[in-house]
Amino acid sequence: MNIRKLFSGGLFLLTAMVTQAQPDTARISQKALMYADSLVKTDRYGNWQSYADLAPASVIKYYGGKDGYIGHVLSMRGFTMSAIEEDAPSLQLETLVTKNDQWQCVIRLSRYFHKDDKKFHLVTNLIAQSRDEGETWRIFDVNYNTVTNMILIFPDIMDMPLKATSILSEEQELAQQQAAANAAAPAGKKAVARKK
Repeated sequence: MNIRKLFSGGLFLLTAMVTQAQPDTARISQKALMYADSLVKTDRYGNWQSYADLAPASVIKYYGGKDGYIGHVLSMRGFTMSAIEEDAPSLQLETLVTKNDQWQCVIRLSRYFHKDDKKFHLVTNLIAQSRDEGETWRIFDVNYNTVTNMILIFPDIMDMPLKATSILSEEQELAQQQAAANAAAPAGKKAVARKK
């Protein structure tokens, strides 16, 4: 009887330890998205010191300090500044990985902007890093950098799928969607559509 109680108690403790060791990825994901939203807001309202404070140290170092980083962002930002007030961007967590006591994620940012009386759709990635189990994050926008330079800008980057920034006009986006729809249509429907 005592052996059974001892075994049951040991099994209970082991189960409790294993359960506690599992990270709460839903909470970690929500925190990452909260920091991404903060980055978007600092960009939108021009709070550049806070914007730079959210970046990983390696990104700041790559640009020669906070002032260099802010100067780079401001020079690149002009290409996607809207002539009118736009809706807030949508954010979507694409990838979340952990390794060696750190978390990293890729967050897809999608927003529209107007330039020269034309509407454009910008799709870029934010890269975020946490070294405290997802409580705080350092985050930066790939749009103001190039994917090929990521290893130089952010040497700690883990192996995550990362797409280059895409900027499409309404016409280009519509043509791309039409081409995707045509490619996805069954062969019989394609033939009928071509005869018309």
